[in-house]
This record gives sequence, C-alpha cells and structure tokens, in this order.
Amino acid sequence: MKTIPRNTPPDCLDKQPINQPWNDFAGTSCHTETRNSLTQEQCGLCCYCESPANDGDGHIEHMEPRKKNQKRTYDYANLAISCNGGNARHCGHFKDAPHNHDFTWNPDKFSSPHDPETYSLFRYDNLGHINPTALNPDKAGYMIGYLGLDCSRLVEQRHRHACTLIDTLNAEPDAKTVTFLRAHFLSPDTTGYLQTFYSLSQAILNP
Repeated sequence: MKTIPRNTPPDCLDKQPINQPWNDFAGTSCHTETRNSLTQEQCGLCCYCESPANDGDGHIEHMEPRKKNQKRTYDYANLAISCNGGNARHCGHFKDAPHNHDFTWNPDKFSSPHDPETYSLFRYDNLGHINPTALNPDKAGYMIGYLGLDCSRLVEQRHRHACTLIDTLNAEPDAKTVTFLRAHFLSPDTTGYLQTFYSLSQAILNP
C-alpha cells in the first residue's frame, strides 16, 4: 500500500452541506474537482490495492464509512480513490459489504494509506500474496482482511506482474535493464500516473 501525499483540499468541499446526500453531490463540479485531485495525488492507482482506478473502474472512497460518521462525508482527509474491486471482491466496495462477515470498521486498527507507517505494515512475495510484517501484524492482518487484499483475484494479478518482472530481469540482470524497469514501474509517466502494483514492483526492483 503506497504512501499517498496529500494535496490541498478543493475549496468547494467546505461549502457542502453536512446533510447533503452523497448522490446529490456526485453530479456536481465539486465532485469532479475532488476526484481529479485525489486521482492526481494517488498517481491513478487505487489507494488500497494499487490497481488502476480510472474513471471507469474507481470511485471516491470514504475511509471511515459515512454510516459511521456522517460529519466526515465531505472531509477531504477521509477521502481517497478506490478501485471497484472486481464486483466488490476487494477494496472500498468490499470493506463494508454484507458479505464481508469477518471484519467490520475498527478505527483503532484501520491504517490510512496517507500515513507513512502503513506502507511498512505489509510485505509482498513473488507468488502475489500480501503478508503482515513484524511491525504490527494485528493491524496489518485486519487491513488485509477488511479490504480483501489477499483475495484470489488480486493474488493472481500480482503473481502475473511479479512473473513479468522476474522473467525480464533474468537470473543476472544487466544494469540497463534494471534502470529501465525502475524508471518504467517506479516513476510516474507523462500523465502523472504510476504502473499497477507499485509496492510489489518496489519489492522486486529495490529489494
């Protein structure tokens, strides 16, 4: 889970009525401005799984669910862009879905992707799994379960990505290949977007 630096919140968010239904906000220019700001600061990736979260496969996510704290509905510090999770199998649409029986919102265990410490909670292996580190395995385990970050869909996608990188590197990669891969997978492109699974790429290319 890549650390996300924050932009300055759009001024229009402060003007939104606290009790305004979210669906009414969704069609406004402020919604577009907010989404664009969040997408820019996340370099086009989902705040949780680092899959692409572009217009067709992403939504503005309330990290603390609206039903738990309506006062934070228009709080920029509570907003991020999440992918749609392949029919709600992971990330924002999964975390508070009725079929997520084992995990519910817990503010003491939820670790925001904007907190630099969150990145250190997880490690990725070449088979595509995400695992807790020794830093805080209880919190990491909660995040993985609550967000479905080790679901079969993501494991398969990360595994394919790891295989692509490892096959390109070969057993004894030359310096030019490593430099090219780091530039391509660890730096934003000309549009400011990063490639999928930044943290996994980081683990392989900068071990």
